[in-house]
Amino acid sequence: MITYSRRYNYPNHNPNIRADHSALIEAADLALLIKSLKLGRVHLVGASYGAYTALVLALKHPELVRSLTLAEAPVVRPIKNTEQGNAAYDEVMQKLWNPAGNAFRRGDKESALRTTIDYFLGPGVFPQVPAEVVQGWRDNLLEWEALTTSKDAFPNLSREDLRRMRVPVLMLSGEKTLNLLKLVDAELQVLIRGVERKVIPNATHDMWNEEPEICRNAVLEFVGKY
Repeated sequence: MITYSRRYNYPNHNPNIRADHSALIEAADLALLIKSLKLGRVHLVGASYGAYTALVLALKHPELVRSLTLAEAPVVRPIKNTEQGNAAYDEVMQKLWNPAGNAFRRGDKESALRTTIDYFLGPGVFPQVPAEVVQGWRDNLLEWEALTTSKDAFPNLSREDLRRMRVPVLMLSGEKTLNLLKLVDAELQVLIRGVERKVIPNATHDMWNEEPEICRNAVLEFVGKY
């Protein structure tokens, strides 16, 4: 197994943030990594924006992917044509994305971090989080800044392209995740042919930390088929 740190994530020291940073750029990075290491076709596992990156790679370079596991890729464009989808998207933008991005633009990284943690974990939880966990968040804050200040952090993946996918796909969804991500996963399940989906009981978007054994076993069972 190989793990890597995506652009702007610890321990990388990328000096400049691209204004157009997105999963398109991260997928190009990943394609180059796979080719440089001469790995051939890989079993690719991604969580959150890493899952978005993995999905883009599978669409653009199917020859590099043997199977694909997605843990709640925030592919929001396909659901924005419904009233429910638009409402969920607007709620996340107004309460999380825009406030965090504006704080970064002001140079107030601590405010951006607290806004993010308050949204995901609830107001008042931040002071109770262990110091080593908070430090891990701070170490990776540059990527969050790159995304929330990007001109297009959610590049469009057309329904036609998603329907044409022939890579085996497993989707992991947290039972208690954000409504927006529930809608996204439900839409992807319809669009991607033959997709398998497993809902992780009692888990949120942070399922890999909350239920690591369930997630691990689901992935191992899935990749064992291919």
